[in-house]
Amino acid sequence: MTESTRPPDQRRPATVLHTSDCHLGSSSFGAEERAFARAMALARDAAVDAVLIAGDLFDSARVTDETLAWTADQLDAVGRPVVVIPGNHDVYGDRSPFHRLDLAASCPRVHLIDDVDGRLVELPGIDVVVWGRAMAEHEPGYRPFAGLPAAPEGRWTIAVGHGLVMDDGPSHRSSPIFARDLAAVDWDYVALGHVHTYDEVRDAPTPARYPGATVASRDGEAGVVLVDFVPGAGARPRWVALPG
Repeated sequence: MTESTRPPDQRRPATVLHTSDCHLGSSSFGAEERAFARAMALARDAAVDAVLIAGDLFDSARVTDETLAWTADQLDAVGRPVVVIPGNHDVYGDRSPFHRLDLAASCPRVHLIDDVDGRLVELPGIDVVVWGRAMAEHEPGYRPFAGLPAAPEGRWTIAVGHGLVMDDGPSHRSSPIFARDLAAVDWDYVALGHVHTYDEVRDAPTPARYPGATVASRDGEAGVVLVDFVPGAGARPRWVALPG
């Protein structure tokens, strides 16, 4: 099919804020919380269509009830759909912070992907779908993109995974994303988490980004990735510093 015969892209434009490795609760309402609050404020001020948190929202299972309640307030105040996947810091089975925080009750717009086989989330009101696979345990057998289905048609598609991109295995590293795994992902955008420094992993055939830890994303500066989904052009990610 040539460019002249390809049907027009009917998907509506959208912008998604992508962050990860927020590590809330690593200190008593310190720099991580201030950076996260700035990120959620940016989501509101920039009128993004959705927020995506690609793992390690919390720093550990020992996060306080006060931090959990504060986080719920921050997420609810965004006023837009939020998709969260667990990372290696906030898994820990029954002790996971997500077992203590009833997101469905406190944050009705938040979608927690907690299915270890993977789950597709269709975001209401926008042409965006997100697929992710929950991490049961941070170990070498966990492959973040195992079971990824074919990209749905007629929607902007985001595949999200928390793990380490590396050369093809075998490897003893936990949660590996082997080069062959990444090459097989043909969704519009690949949202990564786990690496604390902003990394433009690839641009083609579709962009893949690590946004870096929210508090020190790029050259020690707090930041996130904004992904513009442009009809006829695809996903266009851009790193932005968080307003002070």
